[in-house]
Amino acid sequence: MGSDGKITSCIIDASQSNVNFNASGKITTNLQNANLQTKNELGDKYDMKKASGIGKEWNEQAAAFASYVKGKTISEVKGISLSEDGRPAEAELASSVTVHVTDFISALEKASQNVR
Repeated sequence: MGSDGKITSCIIDASQSNVNFNASGKITTNLQNANLQTKNELGDKYDMKKASGIGKEWNEQAAAFASYVKGKTISEVKGISLSEDGRPAEAELASSVTVHVTDFISALEKASQNVR
């Protein structure tokens, strides 16, 4: 964040990995041999394009959202118009992002609170 409170850079990534735990909460998956990749690392292999109404993969949509919020304050980001299910409602943003963005916004808000 800049001294003016505006976002100067943003990268959004997430992971959905299958990691097993035992009853006491200890990880039982061999993490050294597991092929754990984030959605950005997976890229087209995440295979969301066919389900996307705009033909964009998750990482492309996350990058578009990250680009959209640059230059905005957290208040402006929190004020982005969303549909009832948390998808962008503004035409400009909805043309490049159809995934739910409420978690993106929450993560940005939390990150902004840790800026020194």
